[in-house]
Parts: sequence; structure tokens; C-alpha cells
Amino acid sequence: MREVTLHIDGAHHPIDVHCDAYVRPCSSFLLLANIPADPPGCLLLSYGNSDNVGNLLMTLWQRCVHEDPKMAWTIEQVSRGIVEMADAERGKWPSDERAGRA
Repeated sequence: MREVTLHIDGAHHPIDVHCDAYVRPCSSFLLLANIPADPPGCLLLSYGNSDNVGNLLMTLWQRCVHEDPKMAWTIEQVSRGIVEMADAERGKWPSDERAGRA
């Protein structure tokens, strides 16, 4: 069994990641875990600003393109679904022209 340990400071910010023989500094992380239960669940734990987490997701896709093309394709399909849903939801928002007006 392999073990990964994430050290955090008193303010719950990540400091570093230990995995077997190496230690790496860490400024953000994203943990997605599938919980095989009835009904199935998901555990989501993340820390970092939106740019760092976005970079993590982009790096995951870039690595998958070369190492696991099927996973890269899945990420692309999910990304397209997110954009479609976001466009539909934003259509319900009030116009920016009205922001700040009574």
C-alpha cells in the first residue's frame, strides 16, 4: 500500500506533500474520491485559488493526452457539458447593464 501525506499549517493551508520517498512543496490541491456506496457518493476536498485549481485541472488533461487518451477524452466531454450548463444558467441571470441600479 502506498500512502500520501499532506501537511497543513495552523491556518489549514497546504505546506507540502509526502509520497513514499519524496517530499514536494504544495500551494494547492484537489482531491476527488468516488465513494462506492448505495447511492454512490463523492468526496471533494480542495484548497487553493481558482487559478491554481484551474492549472491543476489543465495539467491533468495535458498529462492524460499523452498517458491516458481515454481519460483526456472524458475530461473534454465533461468540460463541454460544464460550458453548456453554465451558458444555460447564465441566461437566467439579470443583465450586467442593470447591476447596481435600483
